Amino acid sequence: MKAITIPQPWASLVAIGAKTIDTRPYATSYRGPLAIHAARAEPIVDDPYYRALLSAAGLAVTALPRGKIIAVGRLAACERITPAACPCYPEYAFSTFTPGWYAWKIDAIRPLETPRPFKGHRGVWECPLPPDAP
Repeated sequence: MKAITIPQPWASLVAIGAKTIDTRPYATSYRGPLAIHAARAEPIVDDPYYRALLSAAGLAVTALPRGKIIAVGRLAACERITPAACPCYPEYAFSTFTPGWYAWKIDAIRPLETPRPFKGHRGVWECPLPPDAP
């Protein structure tokens, strides 16, 4: 299964289905099953809106999983961002929609009941989870 590494708290926002678009400065031709890996680094943003969403899902910003696969989904599309093709709030609050970057659209998101430790990587990487995980 392919995977991407996302810093916290954004990885957990993907896992709970609040964030369905990840923005990156590069495109990918890959479409299909995708594991969501939470980076090991400390969460880099502590926003009240993020905190409220995570809290409503039973997660504490101070105890988010790191260095683990936390969800699986499907990379459905990868589209170039233009000023005319920016999502509305609330999705807009979760990423920087810089024109020229790419919106990676993730759907069919399912959190793992037990996050699985893995070392993350840049870009799309190969993860030994079966495509039907969890």
